[in-house]
Amino acid sequence: MPAYIVTYDAHHDRDYQSLYDAMEEIGGVRLAGSVWGISSVQSVSEVRDWVRALLDANDTVVVLRIQRRPAWATRNAPREATDWLHARGR
Repeated sequence: MPAYIVTYDAHHDRDYQSLYDAMEEIGGVRLAGSVWGISSVQSVSEVRDWVRALLDANDTVVVLRIQRRPAWATRNAPREATDWLHARGR
């Protein structure tokens, strides 16, 4: 199953609990404040549109598909975040 990095920039203060709940429901892992790692059979555009539907219309969304042997580095990332990256980076 393809793995994705999803990041967003919320332009207004808002309760994003519905986004957090949706990410957790599909097994997403928070990699940083507004950065999530998810796995999905959907295309990158379909993932983007799914996230857009959970945010305000003027929020920015970036979705990146992780390919085999990605290069990545972290600093002070939670253990579950680095575990997620290791599992999908091989």
